[in-house]
Amino acid sequence: MSDLIHIPRSEAPRVSIVVPSAGDQDLLFACLRSLERHLPASIPTETIVVLDGAPVGAAERVEAAAPGARVVASSVRLGLARSGNRGRRVARGELLALLHDDSEIEAGWLEALVAAADAHPEAGAVGGLVLFPDGTLQGAGGIFWRDGVTSPTWAGARPRPDAFDRPRAVDFCGSNALLVRAAAWDAAGGLDERFFPAYFVDADLAMGLREAGWSVLFEPRARNRHWQGASSRKQFRAWVSSRNRSAFLAKWGEAIAAQEPWDGGSPESVARALARVEKRAARLASGPRRTAAPPAWAGASDPVDERRALEQDLALHREYARSLEADSDAVSRLLWWRIYRRLLPVLKSLNAALRSLSRRVSSSRTG
Repeated sequence: MSDLIHIPRSEAPRVSIVVPSAGDQDLLFACLRSLERHLPASIPTETIVVLDGAPVGAAERVEAAAPGARVVASSVRLGLARSGNRGRRVARGELLALLHDDSEIEAGWLEALVAAADAHPEAGAVGGLVLFPDGTLQGAGGIFWRDGVTSPTWAGARPRPDAFDRPRAVDFCGSNALLVRAAAWDAAGGLDERFFPAYFVDADLAMGLREAGWSVLFEPRARNRHWQGASSRKQFRAWVSSRNRSAFLAKWGEAIAAQEPWDGGSPESVARALARVEKRAARLASGPRRTAAPPAWAGASDPVDERRALEQDLALHREYARSLEADSDAVSRLLWWRIYRRLLPVLKSLNAALRSLSRRVSSSRTG
């Protein structure tokens, strides 16, 4: 077929590209097309697509369209962290490239990331320059502030992409296109599945790497385009981001107490924050770094894990519904009722799926 997506697949990959996909097949295929166009023959790779909440037949459609990719599918919503960890379970490369399905790599992306990792053995993760689809700048690494706020690495108006011309240490890089050493990933404990379904997953990983003695590097030559927020609703995204920021602070508040205080992102505070992270990276470069062996478990489909994911999803929607109810005094009762009515089918569907999965788990234990 002329429309097949030809993705290289090595039997001895150096880089395992893990692509979590939340269900938009057009976005996923555009992402895979970018791999087809720009993955270099000089770096052996494998591509693992993790279908998150996949409908019946989705795995077969992806396998037929991109026969070079390995497809791992779950019928329940795993979230970004669980999807990434599930991809890690079957990955064979010493380097893991986490690539969201709403991202498209540009020429030289992987070569630049791998070269930066080779040149900087202290870097547990390397991220690149993130562009909006129109080519304007979206991200160039990020900064943690003392109260858990995150911000870009510039002050004031958004600069041109070519304003960033050298690698530098940063507090974190976004997970939409991030290279991580597998041994550092494992030492950090992988992706924390409490940050469900997304948001602050990358920030938490960066803190885990820091705690294990690794730094995070920004490499401007590694460019990708990201359809930011293309897979979820704006109101829900804002609520989850706020919720997960609170969880991030609960976990890492003491560790980030020495960060700069957030003042709205003045040029002076941004300069101090970046100077601080450069000094910390220099200390980490000469200190011990913890590593871990690859995980012993390799199952790609685990009913118990999927039951936990369903329970987490159901709990999240209940919490969201309660938050809407608490805010209903600030909006009209009619608007709240309309939103709640939209949530009811989701809650009923999750409850039904959880009951079905519980029966599967029970039968597998007694069989």
